Amino acid sequence: MQKHLTLSLTLLLALFVAGCAVKDPANPGFVVAEGKGIKVTRAQLDVEVDRALTNFNLSRDKVPAAQLGSLELNILNQMINRQIALTEARKSPLTNAAVLAKEQLEKMKKNFPDAKAFDEQLAKAKTTELAMVKEIEQKLEVDNLMRTRVEPALKAPTDDEVQKFYTENPKLWQRNESVQAQHVLVKVDPAADAATKAAKKKAAEAALARVNKGEAFEKVAQEVSDDPGSKARGGELPPFSKGQMTPNFEKVAFSTAPGKTSAVFETPFGYHFLKVKAKEAAKNLKLEDVKNEIMSHLKRLKQGEATRLLLEDLRKEAAVKILLPAPAVAAPVTATTPPVSAPPVPATSAPAKK
Repeated sequence: MQKHLTLSLTLLLALFVAGCAVKDPANPGFVVAEGKGIKVTRAQLDVEVDRALTNFNLSRDKVPAAQLGSLELNILNQMINRQIALTEARKSPLTNAAVLAKEQLEKMKKNFPDAKAFDEQLAKAKTTELAMVKEIEQKLEVDNLMRTRVEPALKAPTDDEVQKFYTENPKLWQRNESVQAQHVLVKVDPAADAATKAAKKKAAEAALARVNKGEAFEKVAQEVSDDPGSKARGGELPPFSKGQMTPNFEKVAFSTAPGKTSAVFETPFGYHFLKVKAKEAAKNLKLEDVKNEIMSHLKRLKQGEATRLLLEDLRKEAAVKILLPAPAVAAPVTATTPPVSAPPVPATSAPAKK
C-alpha cells in the first residue's frame, strides 16, 4: 500500500511540474533550447543579447523587431554550440585550464593603465572578473577540443588548391598606385572669417619655412600639426591610394615627387603641406608573393568546415531542440535602420582622410 501511495505521489508531482512549465516565450524561465545536457532559458539568452547590443552601442528599443529576432536566434545557436562543445571537451579535460585562464586575465589587465580602468571596462561589458575568468577557462577547454578533434584530421591545402584560388580571385591581387607621405595640418574651422584663415595659412607657411631651412619634418609636425592621428608619428600617414583622401590632398600627394615637399595647400580641414617619402606603381601581386597568405586562408576555411561538421554531429547526439519562436522576416535595412550584425563605423579623426 505504501509503495503504491509513493508511486502515485511521484506521478502526481511529475504531472504538476509538467503542468507548471513556463509557456510564455517572454518569461525569463521559458526554455528557449534544450537537449541532452543542454538547457538555455530566456533569461540566459537575454543576458547574452544585451551584451551583444552593448558592444554595438545599441539598445533593444533601437533595433527593429525582425532584426532583434534574427540576432537572438544567432546568439542562441552560439550558446548551444558552446555548451555542447564544452560538454564534449570535458570528457577529456584540460587539467590546467583554470590556471591558464587566470594567467591570461592577468596579461589582459596589463593592457590597462590601472585597476580602475580595467574595472570600468568590466562594468561597461556588464561582466565581472570572476565571470571573465570562467569564460576564458571555457574557451581554453573548447580550443583544446578543436586541437585534438579537428586539427589532426585536416590536410594542408595543395598547390592545385592554392593555384585555383589565386586564378579565381584576380581582383584580390590588384594593387593600385600608392603614396607614402607625412604631412602637417594647421586646422581651420570652415566657418572661420577671412582674417582667421589668413593667420592660419601664415602659420602653416612658417612651419613649412622651418622644414625648408633644414629642420626635421618629424620635429615640426610634432610641434605644429593639428592632426591627432599622425602628429605623434611626425606627421606620417599609412600608405594610401587614390580615392582614400580628400581630392586636393590626393592631387598634391600624387603630383609631388618622392623626397620632395609640397607648398602649402588647402582642404576642408585647413592648411597642409606634405612630404612624399615613397611611391609604388600599380601592380598585380604574383602567386609566389601571396602563396602563404592563400594557404593560411584555405586552412582557416577547412578548419571552419570541420568545426561546423563536428558541432553538427554533437547537436544531433544531444538531440537539441530550439523552442524559441521563429523570428519575423527581416526588414530591409535603411539609412535609419542600423544593422545589428556589425558595429557602426566611427568617423575617422585623421584630418586628411575623408
